[in-house]
Amino acid sequence: MTATPTLRVAPLADLRRHEEVDPLRVRRLEERIRADGIQVNPMVCVEADGMLVVLDGATRTEALRGLGLEHAVVQVVDPEDVDLGTWHHVVRQCSPTELLDRIEERPKLTLEGDRGAPRVRLVSGEVRSVAGEGMTRNAALSSLVGAYIGRWPVTRVTDADAAVAGSVFDDWAAVVEFPTLDVADVRTAAVGEDLLPAGMTRFLIPGRALRLNFDLSILEEEGTTAEKQRRLDELIEQRSRQGRVRRYEETVFIYDD
Repeated sequence: MTATPTLRVAPLADLRRHEEVDPLRVRRLEERIRADGIQVNPMVCVEADGMLVVLDGATRTEALRGLGLEHAVVQVVDPEDVDLGTWHHVVRQCSPTELLDRIEERPKLTLEGDRGAPRVRLVSGEVRSVAGEGMTRNAALSSLVGAYIGRWPVTRVTDADAAVAGSVFDDWAAVVEFPTLDVADVRTAAVGEDLLPAGMTRFLIPGRALRLNFDLSILEEEGTTAEKQRRLDELIEQRSRQGRVRRYEETVFIYDD
């Protein structure tokens, strides 16, 4: 029998993000959670140095903090079971010159000839690598993303090939290609608070728990973590008896995440 997900009520103070967040997305999600009155999906975490490193759900974590909650539901996974991929960014609706100018304006960032990722593949065919002087790799990556995020539309893609971007987006200016990371890099970023940019890491997690729809009123109650955990366990047991917990093998497309 397949093991069920490990769901835990955890203090939000124990959660550590490995990536930056977009404040606009946090505010939008905060408003939606407040209106719905539920935590729809658990954040996915791995344990590291007595903390819970958030692999997926950074925006959700900050939205719940913004609501003043002290606890949230997380799914704890074994890092050995996690496959880590990389999102690349298609920057759209600007000119290549505008994008390069914005990158060069960032303190301590320099553009070089093609020396590998991180690099910018321009619609013109030019390829430029980006380097950071006197800063960590993660800080350089965050600064690079900060040059364009929130200024022009950005779409995440799994393929950094410029030809692929050109076949899908008629308004693209560049594909920003990021280096490959592993889960250890993510844990180090979180524990050391040397955060990666938002929208770069992509996790494939087997047995992921979705649509928990846990009532916020339970998380808002006065009480210990153990007491709220008991309420969570009772809810899961009740839904299991009612046949409402299902495991799907097939690939799923979500159209309103």
